[in-house]
Amino acid sequence: MRKSMDEGKIPDIFKLAYVAPIHKGGSKLKPEQYRPVSLTSHIMKVFERVLKVNIMEHLVTQKLINPGQHGFVPGRSTQTQLLQHYCDVYEALAEGIRIDTVYLDFAKAFDKVNHSILLKKIAKHKIKGKV
Repeated sequence: MRKSMDEGKIPDIFKLAYVAPIHKGGSKLKPEQYRPVSLTSHIMKVFERVLKVNIMEHLVTQKLINPGQHGFVPGRSTQTQLLQHYCDVYEALAEGIRIDTVYLDFAKAFDKVNHSILLKKIAKHKIKGKV
């Protein structure tokens, strides 16, 4: 792994994955009722975990995570986001402020990532190195 980090390359053996179709619900005859789950190398999972911890630590110490961000933040979830929203609505209504709420479903918003935009954002937030 040290060599991989030094060179900024992942060995091909760690890129292999077994993709299993997992049924989401509904008709088992419809392909859209399945989602692919990639089963990857345990070593790669440990490597990804170390990388994630280091990146999150950088984002937190540099205050790059918006306080309103709940998804993908340790200790926060969609439930904490909903609770925060209810608190905000309650406070606004108590002050006589009119509230409009729109709920959107971004179910497939993160299925595809534009890598050039991702790399620009990584550079912008000063995440450096070959990894």
